[in-house]
Amino acid sequence: MTLTPGATLGNYQITEKIGAGGMGSVYKAYQPALGRYVAIKVLPPQTAGDPSFAERFALEARAIGKLRHPNIVTAYDFSTSGDLAYLVSDFIDGGTLADQLGAPLPLEYALTILTPIASALDYAHARGVVHRDIKPQNILLTHDGTPVLTDFGLAKIVGPGSGVTQAGALMGTAEYIAPECASGAESAGPASDQYAMAIVAYQMLVGRHPFPSENPLSALMAHVHKPVPVPSAIGVPLPSNVEAALLRGLAKKPEERFARVGDFVRALSGATASSPSQPTVQGAVPAPSAQAPIPSLPAAAQPSVGLGSPARSLRAQMPLPLGPSASEPPSKDRLPPASPSLSVSTATPARASWWRRRRTIVLVAGVVVLFVILSALNNRDRAGGGNTTTTDDHGNTIATATPITAGTHNGTLAPAGDVDMFRLNAPANTNIVVELHFGTLQRGAVAIVSSTGQVLDEASDSAPRVARANYNAKDAGAYYIRVGSDRTDSTGSYWIVVTAR
Repeated sequence: MTLTPGATLGNYQITEKIGAGGMGSVYKAYQPALGRYVAIKVLPPQTAGDPSFAERFALEARAIGKLRHPNIVTAYDFSTSGDLAYLVSDFIDGGTLADQLGAPLPLEYALTILTPIASALDYAHARGVVHRDIKPQNILLTHDGTPVLTDFGLAKIVGPGSGVTQAGALMGTAEYIAPECASGAESAGPASDQYAMAIVAYQMLVGRHPFPSENPLSALMAHVHKPVPVPSAIGVPLPSNVEAALLRGLAKKPEERFARVGDFVRALSGATASSPSQPTVQGAVPAPSAQAPIPSLPAAAQPSVGLGSPARSLRAQMPLPLGPSASEPPSKDRLPPASPSLSVSTATPARASWWRRRRTIVLVAGVVVLFVILSALNNRDRAGGGNTTTTDDHGNTIATATPITAGTHNGTLAPAGDVDMFRLNAPANTNIVVELHFGTLQRGAVAIVSSTGQVLDEASDSAPRVARANYNAKDAGAYYIRVGSDRTDSTGSYWIVVTAR
């Protein structure tokens, strides 16, 4: 049975074929009864000759249909028609993660994809469902940038001999199959999904597959025998704990990987959690015995401050003073007395007075410097009629737009009111998708604009701080991407991810 636009399959009207692969063909279809578009996966024709297929198809399809997670494509129906077996699910047309690969992506952005997918996998694993075919092509993206996992369990439904790996009885895609499965393990488990997820993470963060191969057989051999290329050794420096997490997720033995996929992704995110900007933990200061003794106090009267002391908690949250005094023991003159009997007269008045004078001098000097800087800025604004001069990183108009190709591009909106313009040359019948991700920029918007200045599509920020514009370019030519803030006083950094297919 051949499916063409206008054909009917069950309760669905085929509108177009949108993909094909080892797991079958995918069609966009319309369901008149509910007035919605759906995606129909028609399984490969060779399954009709598999005597165990009918039972396997029913069992797996029911298990997939019970999964309800915001990052798993919702399965609506499964059925057969003549010699065709098909699954019906939600229709998502925002592209796939595969469209964004080819160069290293920022860790912050990678985590916005990997974290929800890990949550989806852990959810499915807890219910006894293993995906078996994790790969970038099976991670779909909605128009607001939300990642959604598709093709759950299809590797098992289609079964051995489907041509997916071209290696006999293996299930899955050779480039993402775990070593234990490539070695002939009877069944895949959660650890196998984690291994494939680690390869996807490696591709996102390093910009290449850890085992580039010319054919499925060499890919399988690499998974089993080749060591994982350390990112820093191939010219892609990553934080040490991110690199360690990748290598552990790609361990040859499943028992050496993380307990859950979520644990693997949390280990990756540890790089951002340990950044210098994180709050200091209260009490994280040297013990009193490690501090230099205060010269003005007798040894028997040295102060003792516990972790619960308000004075110690306050110091734990305060940075050391700048300047020469930063190397000295912090705040020695403000330590509380060891006991109520300690007299004020035990401290040397001259040294206490010297500390007070020094703090006063530093404070006054800081105020003077700040006043001079503010005065200079004010004078510059007046001289320029109120406009500051800031070096801009991208063009501001169609005529001065920065030429780009598909991929990831960084930018900064500054000064306030700045607009960045990019030029993308696209062939006819190209779907252009632009995702705006916010770094330090608080609010912003992205638009796809024609060469005449007409806005073709635009979007402002939404959770999780991603704005997504999409346009189907029927004509070949130059199209422009405009990035700006939706508040005149908002400035900061951002990056855009552009796909064109």
